[in-house]
Parts: sequence; structure tokens; C-alpha cells
Amino acid sequence: MAANSTRQTTHADGTIEEVDGRHVLRFERRFRHPVEKVWDAITRPERITQWFGEGEVDLDLVEGGKFHFRTTGPPELVEAIVAEAGEDALVAHDTVLRLDPPRLFEHTFGSDPGSIARWELRDDEGGCRLTLTHTEPAGFDAANAPRDLAGWHTLLDRLESVLDGKNIPWEKEHWEELRDHYKTKTDAA
Repeated sequence: MAANSTRQTTHADGTIEEVDGRHVLRFERRFRHPVEKVWDAITRPERITQWFGEGEVDLDLVEGGKFHFRTTGPPELVEAIVAEAGEDALVAHDTVLRLDPPRLFEHTFGSDPGSIARWELRDDEGGCRLTLTHTEPAGFDAANAPRDLAGWHTLLDRLESVLDGKNIPWEKEHWEELRDHYKTKTDAA
């Protein structure tokens, strides 16, 4: 990370590996909150927008249900998304694939139905251990891994802040520092 970073990360980094010809990003975080509180934050629409980003969420929390998200802000995030991936990237039309409340939430992620996010929660000494895996779609360009790792890392930092009763803003500079950090790591691998 850059020496002038305004926020240092204290969490273990995400990883990327190839599994059956697909790239899989993986994060493991421990929260000092019970599984039920973390579950609520990742599955209730009004809680999702507190950490995922300003937007509109429509979630039918059943297997096969819709999980639609429209990013509406902050302006700097919208600008970054549009610059990176175009206007269509502001709207996600995802589908709930697997559900086992309050332990497992799996859904498609993004425009490719082969892109899958899986949230697994388990009790951990009075808190919760969250394992997030994002299986990238077939044909994923590994050069984009630092971008995606930085994105998930930032979102998990924001999730933790919301669970702790705070709300750190999305900062482009923090995401860029994380992206550069992951680029260094993936280039070295």
C-alpha cells in the first residue's frame, strides 16, 4: 500500500486461485458480531445499501429469487464504475442460487450468470467468521483480479464498519491503493 495511505488495512488479504479452470477470489473475515447480525446485514435490502453502496435493492430471499441492485452513488463511485465498465454496470440483475439462513447465501454476481458470490457464515468464539468466495465467469481476464480483489476488500471493510455502528465512506483513493497492492501481489505470484 502507498506510504501516504489514509487508512491502513488490518485484515488478511483476499486470495485468488484457479479451480477447475475458473478463477476464484476468497476472503475470510472474523466479525465480533453474532452470525444473525451479519446475516441481516448481507441479506436485508436496507442494510445492504449501508455498506455495498448507495442504491436501490430488490431482493427476493428464496432460491431462484431475484437480487437486483442499482448503484446510485456516491458520485465518485458511479463515475469510477461507468469509466471502468460502462453505464450498464450500474445495474445488476442477479439471482439467488442457494440459501440456508443464516449460514449460506449464494447468488450470481454481475452480468455473467457464471459469476457467483457465495457468503458462508459460522459461529466463531462469540462472533462470526465470514467466508466470501467469488467464482469469476469462464474466460475471466486475470489481469482484472486486482480490481476485483480491491473491490471486495473495500466492501468487506465497509460491512465491518456498519456492523460496528460506523459508516466509513467509499473512497476512491483507498480502493486504488488496495488495487495497486493486489497488483503487486499478483504480479509477484
